[in-house]
Amino acid sequence: MMRKTLLLILLSSVFATMKAQTGNVLYDRIIRQTMLFPQEKAYISTDADSYQPGGRISFHVFLVNAMTHQEDSLSNYVYTELIDSNRVVMSRVRILRNESGFTGYIDIPVDAAKGHYLLRSYTRNMQNVEGYDCLKSIFVGGRARLLPSAENPSVKAKGVNSNNKLAIKRDKDFIKVSVLDMKDPVKTPLHLLGHCRSMPFYFGEISPQKPLLLRNDSLPDGVLSFILLDAGFNSLDEKLIFSQQGKDVCPVKIMLKPAGGQSADPIEGIITAPNLHKDELMNVVVRVSKATVDSPATHSNILSEFLLASDMAGNKEEPASVLSPEVADSLLQGGHWLRYDMPSVIRGICKRASKEKESSACIRGRVLQLIRNKGVEGASVNLISPNKGFFAVTTTDATGRFCFEGMDYPEGTQYVLNAFNKAGKPAVRLQLDEETFPPFTAQLPPYRWIKSNNTSDDDSLLYKKNGSILLKGVDIVSHRPTYASRSDAYARTADFSFGLRDIEAIGATCLHELLRRVPGLTVEMDKCYVRSGATIHGRKPAAIAIDGTFMNEDFDLDNIQLSDVERVDVFKTGSTAIWGAIGGMGVISITTKKGGFEPKAMRKSNTKTFTTLGYQPSQPYTPTWQTPFWNPSLRGQSVRFSLPSTCRSGYRVIVEGMTTDGRIVFGEMTF
Repeated sequence: MMRKTLLLILLSSVFATMKAQTGNVLYDRIIRQTMLFPQEKAYISTDADSYQPGGRISFHVFLVNAMTHQEDSLSNYVYTELIDSNRVVMSRVRILRNESGFTGYIDIPVDAAKGHYLLRSYTRNMQNVEGYDCLKSIFVGGRARLLPSAENPSVKAKGVNSNNKLAIKRDKDFIKVSVLDMKDPVKTPLHLLGHCRSMPFYFGEISPQKPLLLRNDSLPDGVLSFILLDAGFNSLDEKLIFSQQGKDVCPVKIMLKPAGGQSADPIEGIITAPNLHKDELMNVVVRVSKATVDSPATHSNILSEFLLASDMAGNKEEPASVLSPEVADSLLQGGHWLRYDMPSVIRGICKRASKEKESSACIRGRVLQLIRNKGVEGASVNLISPNKGFFAVTTTDATGRFCFEGMDYPEGTQYVLNAFNKAGKPAVRLQLDEETFPPFTAQLPPYRWIKSNNTSDDDSLLYKKNGSILLKGVDIVSHRPTYASRSDAYARTADFSFGLRDIEAIGATCLHELLRRVPGLTVEMDKCYVRSGATIHGRKPAAIAIDGTFMNEDFDLDNIQLSDVERVDVFKTGSTAIWGAIGGMGVISITTKKGGFEPKAMRKSNTKTFTTLGYQPSQPYTPTWQTPFWNPSLRGQSVRFSLPSTCRSGYRVIVEGMTTDGRIVFGEMTF
């Protein structure tokens, strides 16, 4: 609560300093929008950029207010996913905020193919604005470098083309903003609004005869938006440019020396920030990894994310090499700043967030009548967690809905839910609200493999400091049966398949969550729809077949525990010939471990046993030869770390983080 109060005070003071420039009307409208709909940014810092199959990705997510870049207390949960090159979500974890922020890990499947993967992080609040979730490229089986979007002419900032009424030119010390002669009549006088992350830095009249000159050193860091307005505050044109003056960056100094002065002694490191403000603290991740042939500029970092990529819509990830005004301006050309609809805000039309912030985990659902699909008011709902010793009771509202709040339990927690009507009878049906997650539909960033890309030795474990030794990894080959998704001709005809090994590696909690990972398939109100599955009579759900037998259309997949499933095959509308006419809208074929599934054996309709996506418990980091040191939660005005004496050369120190005043911390040193 204290952090939120301080943030509101900061926002008020920021806008108060701009009030004389922007005028009361614009000031009130913009600050009202930012208060109605506060937005967030995220950045993923990882312990490495390349891994081997079966490896573990350790990460820390920095979550900040999208306008002030201060650590945001709005959301208490961050979701992070591992996405393969086919845009399928292979794994998803839920990270609960603790005293060190959001720190977690994702394990790469042992049979993962060599290639390009993505980490994606977002909060529920971030889902209110499409295309602004955070991406981080991960390479499995070798090293690669990201290609700047400047090398990919199809990649541009999102938005319609400029109306060509504004022109911006740079020189050494100034930028010049000019209004071009306009043939169509407009309401005059014209005004120009300049803002960065919705914070105005200029507002005033402008005309073709009076261009505006702004000193470069007076501008903030990041994506700057210049909006041309007529006398009625209608938007006529917008131009985006990139500014990097260093005002929002806190540089650091890295020093290394042997702890005892001898070559065999551990190496001590100290990181300081000489220009920290009074009472300002750093919250940083420190990573020491092998200095490989790929340059840090070919990877994304916290600067390229928070200053550029996070203000460009469309799931962008940009390497650090684009952080120059000339290159960044080419990416922003013709685009619009879309976190808020600024032309509407300027006219007084403000938007509220449609999805609520997630301050705690909740279990929601509805109690329905058995025959009619109508909610039961006043029904009693019991929630039990046998392995946590938890018990709670609530009643339904007038629509039959119920909610259990504060369900902050770790992943793997099992629940039993049952409901009874007012008379205490079990003649009701439980419907659980399942968590929905945004699909990933964007293209993966362009990349190029590096020739020297053997990383298998780098992932072996490092010597421990206390004298004991962690041996290098040993591959053990057995002849246990495999459960590959495409192990037979039947599965190979499917568009997507999940074998037993896939299901175990993904760690989904129910069939609906597993199926949501299939591109082009959505789950709505317990029904599964293929994107192209529409007829003249409207949308129809995909057919459900269990052990080769079709179920009724109202069959609930919650009747099958995921632990009983051996394989799931998804046949879209173009691959359902083997199923006949009934599979015209797509088929979801489920094979159970025992076979011969009988609908008669289904459990009672008033009872559900389930496991939600709980938060991930923390795990200690295990050093490797590639990354002998990684600490995601160092905080203070200076921080220290220690390396074993075997890591005396050929390594790179990378420091990423934020200060309590909202400045970006970044530094690196190769030794």
